[in-house]
Amino acid sequence: MGWEQTFARMDACKVRWKDDLPDRQEETHEKRVIEVERKELIEKIEGLSERDVHVVEETVRALAGMKTNRYPFLGNFLQIEREERGADGVFRCGMPIRPDMQNPYRIVYGGLTATLADMAMAWMLEDYIQDPDKYVTLDMNVTYHNPGIGKRLLAEARVVHHAADIWQVACTIQNDRGQLVATATGTFLQLVRKARMKAGEGSL
Repeated sequence: MGWEQTFARMDACKVRWKDDLPDRQEETHEKRVIEVERKELIEKIEGLSERDVHVVEETVRALAGMKTNRYPFLGNFLQIEREERGADGVFRCGMPIRPDMQNPYRIVYGGLTATLADMAMAWMLEDYIQDPDKYVTLDMNVTYHNPGIGKRLLAEARVVHHAADIWQVACTIQNDRGQLVATATGTFLQLVRKARMKAGEGSL
């Protein structure tokens, strides 16, 4: 390779480097912003109470759990775990009652109880059907019977009716003391995957 070709390549590299300079500067700026935000976040955490720090720990644990169990953040944060399915075909799952889940009256927030019911019914459908299809909630009604107190809430879900892609499900929630906390009914739409709809038709 001659000197002229060498210098030509060097000039080309300089041009490319100058073209990439704005992107590099922007990337450096973004990194600095992230570093500042992390430093500010650490300072805020250091100023929290022990109880609040526990909530942060639960948040970090939930984010890490999403990478391993592929479960939604809220399910991981609430620590909703599946129980063994009984011979009666009823789907069971439960979650612990933590201080950060309680309102000022030391009762589990009604919205979290409703979330447990919603997740239990949808999770039951995914497990019950065992197809690649997904489910979304169309309608849900919750009735509260007793305060959500104790150490744990247990949800039991079962199919009430099924027609085409519409599923009606019922759910009961009890605490570890055997008290009925809430009952719920939900209507779910089955989202049929295109790959399954087109199966046998020769195209996707």
